[in-house]
Amino acid sequence: MKRLFPGKRKRKGQAYTEFVVVLPGVMLLTLLAWEFAYFWWGRMVVSTATFEAARQVAAGEPTAVGYAVYDYVLQTGLGRLSERHQGHFSLSVQPRTRSVRAVADVPWQWQSGLAGLMGGGMDLHLNSSALFRLEQFWPGPGRGDGFE
Repeated sequence: MKRLFPGKRKRKGQAYTEFVVVLPGVMLLTLLAWEFAYFWWGRMVVSTATFEAARQVAAGEPTAVGYAVYDYVLQTGLGRLSERHQGHFSLSVQPRTRSVRAVADVPWQWQSGLAGLMGGGMDLHLNSSALFRLEQFWPGPGRGDGFE
């Protein structure tokens, strides 16, 4: 009996070998995508917290309310990870320019050991800032004609 595919016997384990070779690469790419998504999530939470804190103060609330809103949004978005981010946020009212400025510079630490595979010791920061005009009526200087 003549064989139709004489070289088939030599390629019998090729599928298993390709699976074993490709699987670690696919898993590494999946973990890198997860790490990037987690980092991006933290970045969005810090940005939202900074924006909302500045907006509250610009609307007339005291700065203590702005700090409380910042802490609340961080706690809601990051959970226990927000505990180490305390003290990296400043909120200032600038009456001369009639504005509110909020700045956050939060250090980010990778949540898994994957950063060690990529060189380790990556010092990343989640930076965010917001600037709002105070939402108050400012009539401006008088024109001298009695209509102010």
